[in-house]
Amino acid sequence: MLRLSVNTQKSAQFPSIGGKVANYHTPGTMITGTPGNLAETLITIDDFLESSSSIAEIDQAMAHFDYRQPFSTEDGRAIARAYDDNVARVGLQAAMNLTSRFDGTSDIYEDKTIGFIDDRANTDTSAAALKASLLAIGVNFDEKDVPEEGRNYFLRPAQHALLAADPETISADYGSAGDIKNTSALRRLHGFELVKTNRLPNANVTGTYNNKYNVDARNVVGLAMLPGAVGTLKVRDLSVGMTGEDYKVTHNATLVSSKMLVGHGQLRPELAAVTRTGAPA
Repeated sequence: MLRLSVNTQKSAQFPSIGGKVANYHTPGTMITGTPGNLAETLITIDDFLESSSSIAEIDQAMAHFDYRQPFSTEDGRAIARAYDDNVARVGLQAAMNLTSRFDGTSDIYEDKTIGFIDDRANTDTSAAALKASLLAIGVNFDEKDVPEEGRNYFLRPAQHALLAADPETISADYGSAGDIKNTSALRRLHGFELVKTNRLPNANVTGTYNNKYNVDARNVVGLAMLPGAVGTLKVRDLSVGMTGEDYKVTHNATLVSSKMLVGHGQLRPELAAVTRTGAPA
């Protein structure tokens, strides 16, 4: 994910330069240059992402431990989950975006700047099918000149365990020393870093912030993505605030609030691909 931190902006432009073609020069002719295609992606800031806790003074007085810290920790985790949810949703939007940002320009990158959807049956229950999908995505990335470095494949724990428990996977990629009992040992496969996550949606997601992060994620099994597929614009990093005596007097409690000010958007759909068991009905 590409991050840009700013101080006061509500949006930012991310440029994308089209492809260029080299030509042989004829002696005596003037080099005038050729115009290039330029596409821009605008990412806007959302409202504050916030999680807060009102901690009663009587609970603090009766506790024999630091009462506020666990609540602050959970507020931070809530924001982190919401942040990751939105990044995953935008990643899926990019993977399912089959319209080039250079559409209609005859740019040499026009056919290479789109996402990729691999609909393949049984990828949620068959290690062989899931590995075949990874191979297909890898070929698609190669054909689009996507760098090999930074390729990640996000999948749920059940599908990661499916691959880790497959003897053929361990034998082919890790040799006889592979420990199939230790599912955490399987970290890389077919050029992709395998990332276990619970943030990958598997439903038709609607009702997000201004519908910005809506995505039909039904039948989704895995998401392949490089950092440049999704952009994040950040105005305020995660911060924690706490009320003073006025709030404590009127509410007999302390309010602890965690918040951050960010926004996410697609940047380069060609750097994203999705594995599904099939197109949603």
